Amino acid sequence: YANVNILDNLVFKSSFGANITTYNDKYYKTMNVNRGNPSYGSVSNSLRRNLLTENTLNYDLEKKDWSLNLLAGFTYQNEYFENSSFQKSDFPDDDIKTPNAATKIDSATGSATEWSLISYLARANLAYMNRYILTASIRQDGSSRFGKNNHWGTFPSVSAGWNVAREAFWEPYSDIVNNLKLRGSWGELGNQNTTNLYPYYQLLKFAANDADSHWLLNGVKPNTANAPDLISALLSWETMRSWNIGIDVGALQNRLTFSFDYFNRKTLDMVGPAPELPVILGATVPKTNNADMESKGFELDVAWRDQIGKVSYGAHIMLSDDRQRVTRYSNPTGTLNTWYEGQYAGEIWGYVTHGIAKTDEEMQSWLANHKQSFGNNWVAGDVMYEDLNGDGEVNEGSNTITDPGDKKIIGNSSPRYKFGIDLDASWKGFDIRMFFQGVAKRDYWLGDNMFWGASGGLWQSTCFTDHLDFFRSEGDEWGANSNAYFPRPILDGGKNQKKQTRYLQNAAYLRMKNLQIGYTLPAHLTSKAGLSKLRIFLSVENLFTISGLPDSFDPETLGSGYGNWNGSVTESAKSYPLSRTVSTGLSVTF
Repeated sequence: YANVNILDNLVFKSSFGANITTYNDKYYKTMNVNRGNPSYGSVSNSLRRNLLTENTLNYDLEKKDWSLNLLAGFTYQNEYFENSSFQKSDFPDDDIKTPNAATKIDSATGSATEWSLISYLARANLAYMNRYILTASIRQDGSSRFGKNNHWGTFPSVSAGWNVAREAFWEPYSDIVNNLKLRGSWGELGNQNTTNLYPYYQLLKFAANDADSHWLLNGVKPNTANAPDLISALLSWETMRSWNIGIDVGALQNRLTFSFDYFNRKTLDMVGPAPELPVILGATVPKTNNADMESKGFELDVAWRDQIGKVSYGAHIMLSDDRQRVTRYSNPTGTLNTWYEGQYAGEIWGYVTHGIAKTDEEMQSWLANHKQSFGNNWVAGDVMYEDLNGDGEVNEGSNTITDPGDKKIIGNSSPRYKFGIDLDASWKGFDIRMFFQGVAKRDYWLGDNMFWGASGGLWQSTCFTDHLDFFRSEGDEWGANSNAYFPRPILDGGKNQKKQTRYLQNAAYLRMKNLQIGYTLPAHLTSKAGLSKLRIFLSVENLFTISGLPDSFDPETLGSGYGNWNGSVTESAKSYPLSRTVSTGLSVTF
């Protein structure tokens, strides 16, 4: 790190940082003579190196009523990653574990990747009488992740603020509202985070001693190479263009503070799902900058702090909401298997449930006018689905926007109206603080054996206490249960477990995230021990949760856990729940 004062108002700053992570693992499995299993050993190594340098030139000028700050800079970031591993077997003796002692090479793999980002940036900040603030900036980013004609992206931004409370005309109201600021901004940012670091290169699919080859050459499976996947030579930066307006208020000598922001963000040239092309193409369709998405929302922050006698107390409430909608995407067939214009993120399409048939006769009577085209052998305990389009059949039609059959949007999995409540109070050394958080509106579809019990076949099906509330007819050895929550159990799930209104879950929740109670010893006692402050506290994390979900599921971890491969959202919700933690301790200040 270097900081050089070139002139009184001109400063050059330069910094360099490196983050290097290495990994080395060795494993050895002894031979099992009785089972005829040979010994084997493996070695794995990896290196990740991230370099970052930042260089800025900063100029400050201050006059009586105004100040000016100018900044120009250059940054460079580079990340390199490599890994290698191999496994060998048939060691002559378990006491000799060095790799060169083994006689057979089972596998050997390795790879290396590297990417770089260069940025040039400039910013100007002008303030006048601490009332008016104007900031303008521009940056140009160059990424190695795009082809030579698409390396660079330019992204400007501007913001302005007005401190109304500093105006002369506001003085009569300053005793009530002592702080009032209006602000707004507009700007663009670039996103280069592609999954593939080299999406503009066609790579041969090479395999040494290809295990999937059906040929032998000299008794050995040959090396093979297949045709590369198609690429998009036009793949480039995503641009996030946003504007924001906000207000900050401080009233009653800042006992009451209020902040509100409304924002609109458009992601332009977004890399969406690859377009659907005829299968005659014979190759995987590459992803392109083929979509736009708009996000709208607000953030509200209200706080109150006061004191009554010797009791000091405060309350802080935060509320936010946002929704994302696809505004551009080419989907000429209107299929629901991918994005479509007007789609809101998190939409859940499904059937409307009429109920569970209590008798075979009721089921057959329902099928007479509502032929359910998926599944067969419909009997008592099966689900009856509504025929929304009135054609006498229940199906998904063409599974398109114009012909969804009897499916409709039954919910949305995006969390809405996220909130937090922070309460605290203190009196004569005693203090208490409670923090609550939650989501006021959210739907969620749970589609795995953790929810259904009987699902996924014989070996995946499971049974918890909640699953015992399944349909049973009169005479069942477990006793009749015609008003059950779950339909009759079928190991493969299938027809009764279609996405539907009856089993759509309300994932809204309220959780006491933290409770802390403490006591600070009087200063005249702690000073005798040479201490400035001594506080004893008890803290509890995740004390309780109010939620409509089954007990097996945690509303905070939905969409994560088992099945969450490569960032995809899973319907299984098989994740370890957040633990309730109780801790106590001392906080000492010398």
